[in-house]
Amino acid sequence: MGTPAGGWPHRPLLYLGDPLPALAFVALCLAWGGTWLAIRIGVHETPPLWLAATRFTVAGLLLLGVARFAGGWRRISLPDLGRLVVMSAGAISICFGLIFWGEQYVESGLAGVLVQGFVPIGLFAFAMLLGKERVAGRQLVGLLLGLAGVALLILTQIRYESDARVLAGTVAIIVGTLIYDWAGVYGGNLLSRYPAPLMSAYENLIGGVLLLPVSLVLEGHRLASDGLVPNVRALGSWLYLVVIGSMVGFTAYTYLLAKWGPTRTSAYAFVTPVVAVTVGVFFAGEHLRWQDLLGAGMVVIAVVFIVTRRRPATDAAPVVQDAVEPEQVRHS
Repeated sequence: MGTPAGGWPHRPLLYLGDPLPALAFVALCLAWGGTWLAIRIGVHETPPLWLAATRFTVAGLLLLGVARFAGGWRRISLPDLGRLVVMSAGAISICFGLIFWGEQYVESGLAGVLVQGFVPIGLFAFAMLLGKERVAGRQLVGLLLGLAGVALLILTQIRYESDARVLAGTVAIIVGTLIYDWAGVYGGNLLSRYPAPLMSAYENLIGGVLLLPVSLVLEGHRLASDGLVPNVRALGSWLYLVVIGSMVGFTAYTYLLAKWGPTRTSAYAFVTPVVAVTVGVFFAGEHLRWQDLLGAGMVVIAVVFIVTRRRPATDAAPVVQDAVEPEQVRHS
């Protein structure tokens, strides 16, 4: 079939004409989809807050080097610095402290769905409540569907899990994600004024540094008995999170932002929850009930409804809402 005169009138969201961006997109989805299993392995081998704190501190230092090399270095004003600290505390310290703690008791696939899927849902909800986002019909349907999917996941844990820690871990992950969403909306204007590599580096570094003393206070006894790096599995998990999750994932993400823009790049939010579930099943032997799969499917469909909107009939390709794009998910 020949190409219509004037080119393709409706380019797909994931048009793969240039292979390098397509490969970067695959690398991004695999890197961030696999982080949830790496977290689950790591928190079973070393204190979760210590794992999170050291991971983000080192990743932040490395990303600062990337930002400097890429020419994205700018001085941050004193008022913006205070806002950045608050945002980093919410988006990194509190959020991932809760998520890493929760993954001690929650399977990695379910954690990936809850976080990667619920981020755009929560971002839209907070933006709507704060009057920064107008509600359209499909976004409202997506919001309700996503909340129903999360409720089903929680109810499934209550029904089938006798260990109260599983429910507590699920709630901790959801609460951490909501705090992350609030921090993303709170710091939205700040993120728009500075280069993305610089903001990501500072958020990782500040969030990790703030979490370090909390870990030493709450987990110091375990660190003293187990050592700072207990075994090879813990070190492997930590290296994956720093090198693959942060460095490879973020490099692919920023490359795609330059090549594809935020609209097409944000399609990773549809894919990474599926990758997280698949990785957990095939590489960790995780078993998901049909209720888990149904709830996860509802969340993924909700993400599609929320982060896409209809274009005029003359240009029907789906477009992601920039106002609620889950820009901060790069930290996963």
